Amino acid sequence: MIWRGYLLFAAIAIAVLLIISACAGALWLVDASGQSLITRLERDSATTELELYVELRREEGAAALVRAIARHARIAGEHHIVAVADARGHLLAGDLSAWPVLASANLAWAAVPTTEGPNAIHAAVRTLPDGMRLLVGRDDSMHQAFADAVLQVAKLAIFIVALACLLAPGALIAISVRNVRELSHTAELIAAGQFGARTPTHGGSGPFETIARSQNAMLDRIEDLVTGLKTVTDSLAHDLRTPLARLRSTLERGITTQSEAEKQAALESALAETERTTSAFSSLIDIARAEGGLSRDAMTRVDLAALMRDVRELFLPLAEEHEVELHLKEPQQEVILGHKPLLMQAVSNLVHNAIKYSPHGAQLSMELTRSGDEVRIVIADRGPGIPADKRVQAVRRFQRLGPEGEPPEGVGLGLAIVEACAHLHRGTLLLEDNQPGLRAALVLHA
Repeated sequence: MIWRGYLLFAAIAIAVLLIISACAGALWLVDASGQSLITRLERDSATTELELYVELRREEGAAALVRAIARHARIAGEHHIVAVADARGHLLAGDLSAWPVLASANLAWAAVPTTEGPNAIHAAVRTLPDGMRLLVGRDDSMHQAFADAVLQVAKLAIFIVALACLLAPGALIAISVRNVRELSHTAELIAAGQFGARTPTHGGSGPFETIARSQNAMLDRIEDLVTGLKTVTDSLAHDLRTPLARLRSTLERGITTQSEAEKQAALESALAETERTTSAFSSLIDIARAEGGLSRDAMTRVDLAALMRDVRELFLPLAEEHEVELHLKEPQQEVILGHKPLLMQAVSNLVHNAIKYSPHGAQLSMELTRSGDEVRIVIADRGPGIPADKRVQAVRRFQRLGPEGEPPEGVGLGLAIVEACAHLHRGTLLLEDNQPGLRAALVLHA
C-alpha cells in the first residue's frame, strides 16, 4: 500500500502548486491592471499640463513659457520631465540636457530616447505654430515602484498560501485521526464485551458526528438485542427450574410406584404440569422479548377500540358462565404504534383475572380513555381486589395470589405479561382500589 501514500503526497503537492499558480496569476492580473492605470493617469496628467503650457505661450509669450518651464524643472522633482526648445532643437529650459531625437514632431504619448537617468521616459510632445517645441513627460519610476510592491506582496502571499496549505491539511488530518480513534476505540470496547460503550458526540452536524450518531443508534439496537437474548436465557434458566423439578418428581413417583392407579395419576399430573410448563415457557418468552425490546420490530398501527371489542367478544362466553356482566363503555377510536398480539394478550389477562375473581352477578367494566399523550385501558371488577401491600408482589413472575383458604390457580404470569407489555410500550401498569374490587389500568404512550 506504499503507492497509496505516494499518491496522497502527489495529490497534496499538485493541489499546493495549483493554489500557488492561481495566486501568481491573480497577482499578475493585479500588476497588469495597476501598470495600465498608472500609464493612463500619467498620460492624462501630462497632456493636461502640456495644454496649460500651450495656453501660457499664447497668452503671455515665449519668454513667459521659458520661465515657467525653468521654474517647473527646479521644483517639480526628478520624475516629472519638462523641456522647451526653439525651432532648431536647441534646448531653452527644462530637465533634459539636450533635446531628444524624436520620430515625429508631435507625440500623444510615447517612449522618448534619453540618457538622463536609469529610468525610461514617456512623454507627450507638441510643436507650436512658431516652431517652438514642448515636452511634458514622466519617467518609469512609478511603474517600477508598483512592480516592486507587487513582487513583495507576491512573496508574502506565496509564503502565506504555502504555510496554510501545509497547516490546514495537517489540522484536518489531526481532527480526522482523533475522530477515527474515537470510533475505533468504541468498536474495541464493544468487541471486548462492553455493550454500553458509545462514541461521544458534540452536537455538530459534520460527517464524523453523523457517523458517531449512526454508530450509537446501531449499538443501542445491538444492546437491546443482546439484553433481550440474555433476559430470555436467564428467565428460562431461573423461572423454569421449579416446574421442571416438579415434573421430574412426579414422573419419578409414577415410575417407582407399584399401583396402576397411582401410575395413572402420576401420568395425568405430569401431563398437566407439562401443559402448565409449556404455557409458562411461552409466556416467559413473551415477557423476555418485551422487556428486552425485541418485540418492537413487530409493532404496527393498532386500533385499541377494535381490540377491546374483540377481547369482550372473546370473553363473553366465560363471563356468562361465571354469571358476570361484561360491560364495555363504547370507546373512541385510538390508534397507537404497538405490538398487537402482546396487547391482546395483556388485555385478555386483565379481563380473565377480573372474571375469575368477580362474584356471581357482579358487573365488570372495560374502558378506554385518553389524557394528553397517555391512553389508558382500564379493567375494573367487584372482586376481593389486591391489598396495597401485595400489589408489587402480584406482578412478579410465578407469584399467585388468591382468596384466603383457597389454593391459587394458574402459573402466576398473567400480570407479569401485562407489566412487560406496558414496559415495551413505554408505559406502566397501575393496580388501584375499586372500592370494592380491583381497578387495573394499562397506561400506554399514544
